[in-house]
Amino acid sequence: MSLDFSLSFEELEAAQSATTNPYLRDPGKGLQLIASLVGQPRPNVGKAQRQQLPAALHRLINKRFIELTSKGSFPGEAQALRELQALEASLENLALFPDLANKTVVGVGGGFSAGKSRLLNTLLGVDLLPESLEPTTAIPSFITRGEDGIVALNTFNQQIRLDRDGLQAITHAFTSHYRDSLDEAFGFAHVLKLLMLHCASFAWSNLAFLDTPGYSKVDALGSTDSDETIALKQLTEADHVMWLLSARNGSIRQDDLAFLRSLDHPGPIFFVVTQADLVGRSSIDAILHSTAEAIEASGIPCAGLMAWAAPLGAEQGALIAGDDIRVWLQTLDEAPKYTHHRRTCERVLDGYIQHNRENLSNSRRKLSLFNTLLPLQEKLPQSEQATLQELLQEQRTRQKVFAELVDAFTVLKNEMQEIIAQIIGDLAIDALSIEELYGKGLALHEEGDYDSAAVFFQHAAEQGNAAAQFQLGIYHELGQGVCVDERLAAQWYRKAKHQGHVQAQFYLGVCYENGVGVPENLQSAIACYLQAAEQGHAEAQYNLGICLTRGEGIAKDDEQALYWFEKAARQGHEEARFYVITRSAKNGSPAGQYALGVLYEKGLGVSQDLEKAIVAYRTAAEAGHADAQFELGRRYLNGEGLRKNSAHAISWLEKAAAQDHAKASSLLKKQQAIGPFWSPGTFATWQKILGKNSL
Repeated sequence: MSLDFSLSFEELEAAQSATTNPYLRDPGKGLQLIASLVGQPRPNVGKAQRQQLPAALHRLINKRFIELTSKGSFPGEAQALRELQALEASLENLALFPDLANKTVVGVGGGFSAGKSRLLNTLLGVDLLPESLEPTTAIPSFITRGEDGIVALNTFNQQIRLDRDGLQAITHAFTSHYRDSLDEAFGFAHVLKLLMLHCASFAWSNLAFLDTPGYSKVDALGSTDSDETIALKQLTEADHVMWLLSARNGSIRQDDLAFLRSLDHPGPIFFVVTQADLVGRSSIDAILHSTAEAIEASGIPCAGLMAWAAPLGAEQGALIAGDDIRVWLQTLDEAPKYTHHRRTCERVLDGYIQHNRENLSNSRRKLSLFNTLLPLQEKLPQSEQATLQELLQEQRTRQKVFAELVDAFTVLKNEMQEIIAQIIGDLAIDALSIEELYGKGLALHEEGDYDSAAVFFQHAAEQGNAAAQFQLGIYHELGQGVCVDERLAAQWYRKAKHQGHVQAQFYLGVCYENGVGVPENLQSAIACYLQAAEQGHAEAQYNLGICLTRGEGIAKDDEQALYWFEKAARQGHEEARFYVITRSAKNGSPAGQYALGVLYEKGLGVSQDLEKAIVAYRTAAEAGHADAQFELGRRYLNGEGLRKNSAHAISWLEKAAAQDHAKASSLLKKQQAIGPFWSPGTFATWQKILGKNSL
């Protein structure tokens, strides 16, 4: 007789479940659990009334909104609908689970078998979520602090209380037990909408984790929503996102990056390399490095990157390398929680209202233009007269449609806002508007309360305020109110840059030129400088001129360099003015030489250097520049930067006075009053200055 030790861990676990799980051991009890999960609840008048508001909101979003959008075009329609549907799901969860109202939701996403449940169990230090590689276990699950308990929510919005064995049964044990007999997967991923798990020992009082399905697995045939769609909806709803990738893949996969780009979450994402214990410590640094480069190249904002090890059997995981996610989570836990439901509704629908107002305005301009052609239509051929009438009628029709859409979207917004207000009630604190958030942050910044200001800038930045994104970039670069993080600084600059924020364009260019938070890349720096320069940013114009002068990152072009230097100089940029004047001086301009002397003397755009100033003055004076001649004469007379020499002084002052230089003439008069002094040519000069009868 021989013993078979070839069973896998999963097979051993399934065998154990079959003998210990009461819902498998007792078929009657298992059937009772299944019936409670899939059965439609009996009518309940009170519950039906409570569900009227979410149902009304559902109709407004999925019927009225879609009908209105079908009448026109709007950039980003899919994203707008997804945001409203996520808003609906969030409010539905809020109505069913009011304790979520004051929780900051951290969505946990990743590909299938990325180890999400294992990470959460070992991060929290509790055996809370069933760990399995089964695709059918993909049920979105909230985990938060509260009295220990598990609730399942089915498609009828019926809440079913579960014990630990029931949770294990529906997420793993039933699947493992019945797979062979049914010859197919058996699970509840498309029956249950979500699970709510409360844990008294949960480490963070103001956070809730949302464990989402692995987006990359093959979904069951006939399912209405793919796991990718579910994950996308759930992560859109989350306030923040952590993304898991397995160390066994070597780096982040391109389909992960594609999913995150389609998600387009407003906040930076924290990346976790899981299963780090399976590849060896020596490989982790290379994996983190290649992952960081891929994330940077994708343009996805990154809140942090760490490698996490959680060997089987270990209750606690361990940080192997990178940023500690627990620091990030603690920061989120301490930040005030606001509800953005009303603001999200307002922002999305205001976008449609403004879009149609702009279309209406453009149509009116076109109609006005066509109307100016009406007096001339009799002179046009018949075919062109008909075309003109068609164009006029088309614009009148468009105007009517656009005006109706503005009114319809305004009514829709008001109705949705009213329903949202009734659902939220007093459950949560309504968020400030984006402008109010930024204004509050700015006021706190001016008071020197950088820690508090950073919180408000963060909220405004995550909602798309470019000025707040730029300010948050500065905070991360300088360590004001937040930890120094040059990578995050560059990411916030990039977000603001994409919205046309001119200072962010310049700052990101500086980051690329100097390798601050991003790999050094002169071509990228020049692209940023050019964007800012074209918007009139003097420092960007100067930096672009320098690059063109040196031929660094771009072909050398002195004429283009001078063009940008002159633009910056006209805005008072001293270094640019110095370059322009130096260029003029080198080209033999006496005025340029004199101006160069002034810059050297005063230290404007260049280190102060009196010796070089006098050299420039002399060159200009010898070329006949009256101001330079006066400057040399004055210095020889007073011994300022030059040894006193009356003869030289009078010679230069006479040259300037001969060109009607008022100051030179005045100075010569003063010297004549003190006592006569003569040099060759002095008599003729004095005759001109004082008149022939005065000598």
